[in-house]
Amino acid sequence: MSCWREGEGGTGAAEIAFWSAVSLFPAAVAAAAIASTIGAVSDRIADRFNEWLADAGQSALGDVDSTIGDEFAAVVSAPPAATSIAAAVAVWGTMRAAAAACRAVRRVRGESRRSWWLERFTGFWLLAGALPLIAGPTAIAVWVDPRLAPVVGFLAVVAVFSLVQKMACPRRPLRHAVIGGLVSALWFSAASAIAAVAVNWTVGGTAVTVATTGTLAALSWLWVAACGVTAGAAVAGALDQRTGATEAPTG
Repeated sequence: MSCWREGEGGTGAAEIAFWSAVSLFPAAVAAAAIASTIGAVSDRIADRFNEWLADAGQSALGDVDSTIGDEFAAVVSAPPAATSIAAAVAVWGTMRAAAAACRAVRRVRGESRRSWWLERFTGFWLLAGALPLIAGPTAIAVWVDPRLAPVVGFLAVVAVFSLVQKMACPRRPLRHAVIGGLVSALWFSAASAIAAVAVNWTVGGTAVTVATTGTLAALSWLWVAACGVTAGAAVAGALDQRTGATEAPTG
């Protein structure tokens, strides 16, 4: 708690959440347009995804997924330039979110701030490393057996958050990064479960209710989930301090 408070973990989480929100809608637009070009394969993936949602007990999320697919039908017919712009904005926002995550982790763990170009460089490689970790195994699990998706997805999330901790503080022990990543993944899973309950409450309401409460739930989930990144950094930072205090007398 001391590391998180002194490192302004809540403020760092807000910055991560902001850039994540900037990238989410363009990413959804680009993903919908790209998926539409795949044809039957995209339908098969959508069916598998909906089966996984049903197996996970999130039938309401399946309804939302179908609704979003219908709403994006008009967007999909947009010219390729619109899709390219949406994809570029999504990548830019995600890189800024990755850079903000590394900056927040370093601040919570007591490290000095890096230069502007090094933050962007780290954010780029973090994005490049995180996308295969989160998308590849989960997509394979959903395709082979939807029941494997939650387990494989959780392990992928642990790997991604551990990567954030390690790339933000590369000179710190790897085991601290993995422990911090595990804490962040558990936090993220709990926040997502609460967000799923909030989505269930909004489904079936009026359009105004769904738009208002859904937006508030999404933004709140982004901030709470981003707090998981800084919470994992706080645990890793405490381990760093403990290890340093233990090794100091022998050094």
